[in-house]
Amino acid sequence: MALLRSLTPALHKLDQAVGRLSPSRDVLVEMRTPVYQAVLGPIADALANEPNVHVWYTSEYPERIQSLVPYGRFLLHRAVEWRRFDAYINGDPWAAARLRRCAHRVNFFHGVAGKYDLDDPGGLPMGFEYYTHVGFINHDRMDRYLEARVVTPSQAVLVGYPKLDRLATGAYDPAAIRASFGLDSGRPTILYAPTYSEASSLHLAGEAIVRAFAREGCNVVVKLHDRSLDPDVRYSGGIDWRRRFRSLAASEGGRVCFTETPDASPLLAAADVMVTDHSSIGFEYLVLDRPLIVFDAPELTRVARINPEKVGLLRSAADVVHTPDEAVRAALQALANPGRLSAPRRRIARDLFFEPGTATARAVQLVRGVLQPLAIDARTPARTPSGEPS
Repeated sequence: MALLRSLTPALHKLDQAVGRLSPSRDVLVEMRTPVYQAVLGPIADALANEPNVHVWYTSEYPERIQSLVPYGRFLLHRAVEWRRFDAYINGDPWAAARLRRCAHRVNFFHGVAGKYDLDDPGGLPMGFEYYTHVGFINHDRMDRYLEARVVTPSQAVLVGYPKLDRLATGAYDPAAIRASFGLDSGRPTILYAPTYSEASSLHLAGEAIVRAFAREGCNVVVKLHDRSLDPDVRYSGGIDWRRRFRSLAASEGGRVCFTETPDASPLLAAADVMVTDHSSIGFEYLVLDRPLIVFDAPELTRVARINPEKVGLLRSAADVVHTPDEAVRAALQALANPGRLSAPRRRIARDLFFEPGTATARAVQLVRGVLQPLAIDARTPARTPSGEPS
């Protein structure tokens, strides 16, 4: 066994050298939960458009992911362990697939909210020592990880957030999105998007918040964190939120829409006001410079181990409320004066998201770098999910 362990690095290098003789490259994308389709999908779609690049997908939750990826491109975790890949991409490093024949690993962060100690990574089991590159959304997160020596300067790359590119460039048609949900175009549209946690606004007053806005005559789109829809009691608290909100929507005469779409970006584009407690998409919404309402959930910061700086940052660009009726009043006032908190919204969005609208191109170029040499013309431009050269 000792001899085998000593030979393993050399065998690995030989295996990858043999793989590089092929004119094609295989990339494996880890989609742990549906939200990763929004986070990693733009990168995967662009890579799939490259000549001689084959993109595969895997997940520890195949029943939730298989229908979201191209047919025939999903592989179970047990099927990827001994299969050769040129690159592995994920957004959640502590739930990585076990890979014995992978040349390079690249991580792209899946949010900016600072929950679960991600802004203070010294004690987290990140495993980044096995990664060729870590793509950061902003300077602040990258500096924290460099200072903590969780990553090295050669690993850390400032990329931005590909998930936001289409939102930042105005690629969505808000009216068409509202129409697709059957919402009345004459009513203001409120997006309710809480985080997952038994300490979140969802558990405190989620249904009451939605009913209060519907009672006021607003359209309400409900987008829960995909973990809140997980039957695992650790994430949902043992509550069937899917059933509850479907029932609520059916009782509200078309004013409430409950959606499970993995990508919230079109919903952000369609909303006139957003209500959350503390979430990454709360920060993402600031890119649009529209009114944000934060529903106070007193224990959430402690339970979700949120960086207090991020809590204060989000609230500095929002109206903070404590009851459903307060939320309605704050939203109506914000609609009457939507520019009131524009300056902090724009400043925070600029600081948290590096050059939104162009991140996918940087992410693809980063992965391209580890896939070289490829049997393609290096001058071929990377392509965005829309097919346009980046």
